[in-house]
Amino acid sequence: MYQQINLYQPVFRKQLKVFSAATLAQIAAAVLLLLLIILAHARWTLSGMEKSALVLQQQLNRLQGQVDALEAGYQTPDTLAMDREIEQLRADIHQRNDLLSRFDQLAVQHRTGFAGQFSVLAEQRMPGLWLEGIRISGTGQIELRGITLDPKLVPVYVQQLAKRPDLSDASFETLSITRVDPDKPQLQFVLRNHRDTLAWR
Repeated sequence: MYQQINLYQPVFRKQLKVFSAATLAQIAAAVLLLLLIILAHARWTLSGMEKSALVLQQQLNRLQGQVDALEAGYQTPDTLAMDREIEQLRADIHQRNDLLSRFDQLAVQHRTGFAGQFSVLAEQRMPGLWLEGIRISGTGQIELRGITLDPKLVPVYVQQLAKRPDLSDASFETLSITRVDPDKPQLQFVLRNHRDTLAWR
């Protein structure tokens, strides 16, 4: 005895698995927590740099005091050894001034650069769009990776970022959107402010 079965009935169709709102909220919370950890580490690094700069400044002040004392005692005609010592001290002062300038530049970058950019990205929220990864290089290159339920949200997200002072100069030049799984509604997008094809995997 044979019996025909209709395999196209709804009961035999493959059901699409869609992330629940709770799962997406957990993903967004995890990304936000990661951004906050990175921001805390940047602030901790800045604090250490400022302490090192203070030590260098104190050393510079001591060296300058030694130079002033030597110049005040510059009274004998035989001053060759004293001149060499003064020149060495001046070279040390110049070297420490260079180090202080570099520390100042790095401190400004941490205050107005990475920390500010991470703060903006952590605060920027858009329903239906989530960030999965962020890469910011020391040369100012930025790459953002995320998922969205609607590709039209990505240009809106870019416009919102352009309105923030810390990211107003980061003109995103490349955008790619791909569907990782044809059975899922999520789309993966990548934003870059440069045309470098090399990116992290």
